[in-house]
Amino acid sequence: MKKTLLILSCCGLLACDYDNEEELFPESTECETANITYDSIIGPLMNTNCAVSGCHDGNSGLTGYTNYAAVKVIVDNGKLEQRVLVQKDMPPSAPLTSCELAQFQAWIDNGAPEN
Repeated sequence: MKKTLLILSCCGLLACDYDNEEELFPESTECETANITYDSIIGPLMNTNCAVSGCHDGNSGLTGYTNYAAVKVIVDNGKLEQRVLVQKDMPPSAPLTSCELAQFQAWIDNGAPEN
């Protein structure tokens, strides 16, 4: 009887867990979407995910997206939003995180400022 009570007591104590992701990993849930600019966030994301060898670096036959002027053209004609945020097929190598997608959306919604 004592062993059963002890086991139930231990299991009961271990099962009472009210932690949530926001408390355990606060930085993983923070996503800055205010004041997003090309220079601060979007340019580095484009350079890491798009303007890479074999893709949109301008050397593979595809349009290069290595500077603000080139990227602004695809923002203005709707291609960036369509491919990155609607179809979500760019970049093809790996999907963007939900935070990165939110940052692209906030940037476009704010007029795609350079700096």
